Amino acid sequence: MIYCPECGEDNPDGSRFCRKCGINLVHEEPKKQTTAKKVTVETDEGPIRTNTVHTSSSSTNTNNKKKDDDDKWCWGCCICMFFLFIIFAIAGH
Repeated sequence: MIYCPECGEDNPDGSRFCRKCGINLVHEEPKKQTTAKKVTVETDEGPIRTNTVHTSSSSTNTNNKKKDDDDKWCWGCCICMFFLFIIFAIAGH
């Protein structure tokens, strides 16, 4: 039996939530936050480029979201180019 720290109810083994008060009985690690900092690479002639570097001790969904956004943008451009090609091919005849 799992003892609820909130209300004292005994819950069956493997319970995730208390059946009386509903409190979460499974303690999960909080998600780690990422931080971003600007990195500038410089030479004798001056800065080459400035990038924002996201640092985290674990992988995050923000990188996946950016990749998904880039993929959508790429597919959108390909579809537009395809339709422009068709329009110009028809207009050229």
